[in-house]
Amino acid sequence: MCDLATGSRCCAFYSLIGAIFMLWVGIMVTKQPFYVGGLDDEDSAKESAFGAMGTFIFTFILSVIGIIYDSKNQDTEIEDASNYNIITIPQRRFDDGVELS
Repeated sequence: MCDLATGSRCCAFYSLIGAIFMLWVGIMVTKQPFYVGGLDDEDSAKESAFGAMGTFIFTFILSVIGIIYDSKNQDTEIEDASNYNIITIPQRRFDDGVELS
């Protein structure tokens, strides 16, 4: 199952790409509508493109808020260390009595 941080990262990436694409579509419809085929109403298409871009930006902001919220609410402390098997490895000493000058 997807947790809040994973879902937020996925939505943030998707909405960022979507906002960039809709910005490109909006600019194309505004500056060079003859390159976009099948447009009956250029003003309506421009409003729709920039409206969709706004929706993607709103989703991106909510996703960033979700990422920040999840990162601040993670438990990092160990409540009960009795279930952990901690192994200590003896360290080898490399003291052969040779001094470097």
